Amino acid sequence: MGVPSGEIVARPMVARACGCEQEFQHYAVDKYRAQRLAKFQKTRCSACVAKLNEEQRLAAAALPSKGEAFQQLPTGAQVTMTRRPDGNWAGTLIAGGTTVEAVADGPQGLAVSLARLWVSARGAKPAAAAKPAAVAKPASAAKPAAAAKPASPTTGAAKPAPKSG
Repeated sequence: MGVPSGEIVARPMVARACGCEQEFQHYAVDKYRAQRLAKFQKTRCSACVAKLNEEQRLAAAALPSKGEAFQQLPTGAQVTMTRRPDGNWAGTLIAGGTTVEAVADGPQGLAVSLARLWVSARGAKPAAAAKPAAVAKPASAAKPAAAAKPASPTTGAAKPAPKSG
């Protein structure tokens, strides 16, 4: 079902799923007009899609990463997970006097959701902002390189070049 070509006979304004009204093109010969119109009405306009994507990107940037969230959990944190009859997983995380609950599709996603919820409930800053940056070691402090070992015949090392002359 591609976009038809030919003469455009009408350009009515049609409401999209986002609520914006946009021009929909009626072609003289278009056997899939009803399907195209239904799809047009079920989708968002490009401006609203871009706005939604930006909002989701900003919301994701505000969340700590998986590793940061787990690192901020204190020792003795307790996680309880239960599989529901509908196949979803429900869980509770109790740590540092704060309790959070969440529901997810799988146990891994549930664990991450619980850790992130706990961090946001505590108002903790992401670990990257809470810890000072590590100081890089100078090259002279690095361990010396191990001495080169001769290649053994079983490692598939290249044969020496034959002597010329």
